[in-house]
Amino acid sequence: MTPQEIFILFKNQQGSDHIAGKVTIEAVVSFCKKHNPQNILELGGGIGTLSYAILKNCDGALDIYEHNDFCIRALNDNLREMSKRYTVTTDYLKLPPQREYDLIIIDGGKGKGIYDGGFPQVIASYISSLNSIGTIFIEGRRKSQRFWVAEALRARFLYTPTHYEDPTGGKKGALRLDCKPCSNEFLRTMGHLYWRKRIY
Repeated sequence: MTPQEIFILFKNQQGSDHIAGKVTIEAVVSFCKKHNPQNILELGGGIGTLSYAILKNCDGALDIYEHNDFCIRALNDNLREMSKRYTVTTDYLKLPPQREYDLIIIDGGKGKGIYDGGFPQVIASYISSLNSIGTIFIEGRRKSQRFWVAEALRARFLYTPTHYEDPTGGKKGALRLDCKPCSNEFLRTMGHLYWRKRIY
């Protein structure tokens, strides 16, 4: 199934107002086909658009955070054929189940409280808890999430950003961060100072 077909499949469903844009789906599908990530973390599964795109284009396992009851039901229905390859965590106060992830997707909203991702800083806690990180995709603009991800990465990783612009001029683009462990504090600091304004 092509990225366009995946977009149409989910756009026609109830609750599709905030699904990932075409450019993000294309970028994630391309990444999965090329790198075949084995351990994937998704913060904000929604009705399962990117979850579906990931599971259909690699043979890895996916850990999903999603608190909304409607979205959880829709997500489980949309992913029913791949039910053994993903888990759903409903409590944002719990750290991710794994310590190493090849791919991390951040496509949840800001939320309004501690139980629904209401503090973007919680993302920094998740990132800091991990021993290994490969690539991070942040769907949409999400400036606060971009800030806190970069702040968490700078403590242990070098990161290189790639922007995917929404061809319609809207907010459905994405940011990709390729991460590399680095024990040299000077290099990490210089890298962060160079890239920090370029992640927006």
